[in-house]
Amino acid sequence: MMTGSYSVCILDLTCEKENKVSVGTGAITPFPWLSTLPPHSREYHFVNQLMTWTEAQSYCREHFTDLVTIYNSDINQLLFSVSTRISTWAWIGLYNDRYSWKWSMEGKLFYVGSTHEFLIWANSQPDCYSAKEYCVTLQEQTQMDDRPCGHSFPFLCYNAKNTSYILVKESRSWSAAQSYCRTYHTDLTSIRSKEEKSNIMLTLNGSGVQYVWIGLYRDPWAFWSDNTTSTFTNWISGQPDNSQSLEYCGVFYLMTGEWADGVCGEGRNFFCFTVKSLTEMMAARVSAENVSDCEIHFLSLSTFSDNDLQLWFWPTLSGLMLSEGLTDFRIRWRKVQSYHDDQMKKQDVDGDCKTED
Repeated sequence: MMTGSYSVCILDLTCEKENKVSVGTGAITPFPWLSTLPPHSREYHFVNQLMTWTEAQSYCREHFTDLVTIYNSDINQLLFSVSTRISTWAWIGLYNDRYSWKWSMEGKLFYVGSTHEFLIWANSQPDCYSAKEYCVTLQEQTQMDDRPCGHSFPFLCYNAKNTSYILVKESRSWSAAQSYCRTYHTDLTSIRSKEEKSNIMLTLNGSGVQYVWIGLYRDPWAFWSDNTTSTFTNWISGQPDNSQSLEYCGVFYLMTGEWADGVCGEGRNFFCFTVKSLTEMMAARVSAENVSDCEIHFLSLSTFSDNDLQLWFWPTLSGLMLSEGLTDFRIRWRKVQSYHDDQMKKQDVDGDCKTED
């Protein structure tokens, strides 16, 4: 197994302190409030064992925290650096849930499986053919079929003011149909009960329309195993393609770091991550030259971004220092480069890491 840790920033904190303090790594008892800061650090692990995506998920949750979530290109490059250079693919935490859908009118996720009481999928649907079908039509008034959202079909609007269904026979894309319904009525229609489905069937009866857009849709590749959200992607050209309508789990190409979709039941290597608490992720050292001054150096082993520093870490740390009666202090951030062979080189930067006085 190979393990990688991403070191990003050092915090040098110079402050006024009444007493000299000497603190070793992991023993930051003079500042117990540091343990109240939210967990942030992640260590990344490449597991050189062949498992299905579900097996890999269980393994990661048992031995680490979960399958990896990739938030940005830095983490993607880090995974590339800690893995072996072989022409194969490894599981990541990304997956494409073909049964998690939303109604345009509500926007809440819900499950629409093959045995739903009144939302019935047509045979072999949904299949997300060629990884392009994320919107839903009613087929022959009763069964649902996922279709490419850019295709044009007639559509069915709902008007909440008089509880009516309006069939528009002009063919439009799903988003154009949604816009029309929201402009002139309420929204694309939802089917949330047997009664609503019966009323829709009455509206469509005798219309001669084979396919009609309804308000059901889903977001492609929106889920990660640890239930966090990331919009970063690094798909290889032509991917995802959902070959043979069987590929619903994300894979990472170990030769380039690019992604593709894979068959979840195949055996592959995989990446896990471990969450570290703030006290675990920092090496702290406090030294004092006299009774009124001290310097505190925190070496972060986390993936702090510039946005993180601005939004929560620096304001939180400053506030906690003030609450401890430390009123005269200066915080300076310096960047540390980390390599997967555990060699570290320090350098001052003007970009990602900030200086705050």
